[in-house]
Amino acid sequence: MLVRAHQKMREAMVTGVADSRIIDVTPYPDIADLLLITDVLITDYSSVMFDFAVTGRPMLFFTYDLERYRDKLRGFYLDFEAEPPGPLLRTSDDVIDSLRVLDDVSRSYRAAYDAFAARFCSLDDGHAAARTVDWLLSQSA
Repeated sequence: MLVRAHQKMREAMVTGVADSRIIDVTPYPDIADLLLITDVLITDYSSVMFDFAVTGRPMLFFTYDLERYRDKLRGFYLDFEAEPPGPLLRTSDDVIDSLRVLDDVSRSYRAAYDAFAARFCSLDDGHAAARTVDWLLSQSA
């Protein structure tokens, strides 16, 4: 399991796991590389969900503090609770249970995931640079 803390928390986050299967990748400079090798994303409310959605791979949301985050800390720019692209899980046991039946979880969230990707990843089709160059060249004419 790869663990990456928020970019503003660069100190070592994973302690006491020598010789384990948990690797702290917080210092790794490019999260895009990590997303390419990720089978399933377990996150909270991180915007990394938007970057990962283009992969089509499952996302699980560890939302143990949902009310606090929503009502007191930061809130959401979208209705995160209405149609999340994966389950909102309250406990570590919920996360583990979802991992055990990941194929079933993925199937049950497929429509919501596809809608999320269509809404937020529609331009992530491999042709964004070409569209940008075409637009730039059209502006100079």
